Amino acid sequence: MASYGFDLSTCLVPTAQLVASGMDRDGLPVLDEPETLSIQEVEQENEEGRGKFLLDGDRVIGVTLGDEARAYPQRLMRWHEVVNDTVGGIPVVVTYNPLCDSVVAAKRTIGSEVQHFGVSGLLYNSNLLLYDRQDADGVPSLWSQLQARAISGPHAAEGRHLELLPATLCTWEEWRSDHPHSRVLAPLYRMKQAYKRDPYHSYFGSDVLRFPVDPLPETGDLGLKDRLVVINAGADEAAFALPRLADAAGTPLGSYDTVVGGIPLRIRFAVHPGIATVTRRDGLGPPPVTRYSFWFAWYATHPDAPAPGP
Repeated sequence: MASYGFDLSTCLVPTAQLVASGMDRDGLPVLDEPETLSIQEVEQENEEGRGKFLLDGDRVIGVTLGDEARAYPQRLMRWHEVVNDTVGGIPVVVTYNPLCDSVVAAKRTIGSEVQHFGVSGLLYNSNLLLYDRQDADGVPSLWSQLQARAISGPHAAEGRHLELLPATLCTWEEWRSDHPHSRVLAPLYRMKQAYKRDPYHSYFGSDVLRFPVDPLPETGDLGLKDRLVVINAGADEAAFALPRLADAAGTPLGSYDTVVGGIPLRIRFAVHPGIATVTRRDGLGPPPVTRYSFWFAWYATHPDAPAPGP
């Protein structure tokens, strides 16, 4: 297997579960402190451009820290996967992996250093492996997106984990309504033609996987690519499958009330296009940490986790 120059001798996961994606290190243009647009500028972009930049039903990743809200359109993120940004004065990394439809946001300060993450070109059970570009010893570490931990290199030896942040996967219409002063990730104009293409359209339409994954969940009521929202609240973690939320609520588009870590929560969801927003019903404190993933990817990277609810 091509390692793309990374030392895998200290890997904490079986190297047999690592594969080369076929795209070399930094094969995707990661964004560092990118330009942003106001909602008014997005509307102007929609009006002036031949193609609509951001439609109401488009999925966006939303992050809110302090008084700042930032939206990252999925149609841009599938061509970048990693954004090193600063929101509310906090250095963050926002990640999206199309192969797993997985979303993870985290602080990018490790110890006393602010990291700039890149795309390694390697996958762990079909999931994105990031690498850090700045280390005191100049030796990069590999990081699992869904596990949010270093799996190889100096930071793996130190047992480092990323500090996860709340993120939301919702439609542009929903995000714009809830956050009227949000800034939006701006497109790279040299990539405008690429943004119009969706190389994952057929992949999302079937349960066929492009890369080996082990273990896979047993066949049941969930398909491999059914979507999950994973919530960390208090000291507890719980995963919820969108189809099961729909069954419990009696509708594919609605809300479901639950309690995680003693915190009363409401999950507002839509099975199609695959979105979920988690809020506190008591209105106290910040929203819980949330991650998003296809069922197969969450199971493969967390095989000992409880089955997704409800």
